Amino acid sequence: MFVPNIHGLFDKQIYLDFAERMRSVGIFFREFVCSPASVGSICSSSRSLAKALIHMVLPGKGIVIDLGAGSGIISAELIRAGVSPERIMAVEISEGFCKEFSTQCPDVPLIIGNACSLESIIASHHKNAGVCAIISSLPLRVLPTAIVEEIMREVHTVLSQRGGVFIQYTYAWWLNYPLRQYGFIPKAAQIVSRNIPPAKIESYTILNQG
Repeated sequence: MFVPNIHGLFDKQIYLDFAERMRSVGIFFREFVCSPASVGSICSSSRSLAKALIHMVLPGKGIVIDLGAGSGIISAELIRAGVSPERIMAVEISEGFCKEFSTQCPDVPLIIGNACSLESIIASHHKNAGVCAIISSLPLRVLPTAIVEEIMREVHTVLSQRGGVFIQYTYAWWLNYPLRQYGFIPKAAQIVSRNIPPAKIESYTILNQG
């Protein structure tokens, strides 16, 4: 069983990251109040978590999908890591994040769309593109089971047709690869203690990828 490193909780950097997250907390809180199931949190991911997520992206060509892009923390970190804005496809269901996202990532268009239609969204903007990675910030544990199942089928379709790796984080760090039940193959996992609260990142692939 994974146990987070509690000593990391006393690292000054996590509180600096948390202070940065608070800058956009008003937007997250407003969107959370309007739609708690689709937002799932009152603040964005920390830079420490974003860096760890991006570390799991496999080297290679293809687009990187920021799924549940929110205020742009993941997309901004991708750009800092050297991924060109043209390779990033940010998808978010809530229009309320558009202004903050544009401030963080002015060169990355935010596509307002539903993860349940991910393949058709990709086809509309990157018709024949392969996928390097899908980085998901979706709050799967609070979404209705039927919606999660539909999203997982859609992600499975994308990976089977376009390739890539699926990366998901959760604050339920004690769970061990819960997405296996949807036909995904575990690849790697990491606990991020320098986050409030601590988070667990897991990456997955599938058989017979595109």
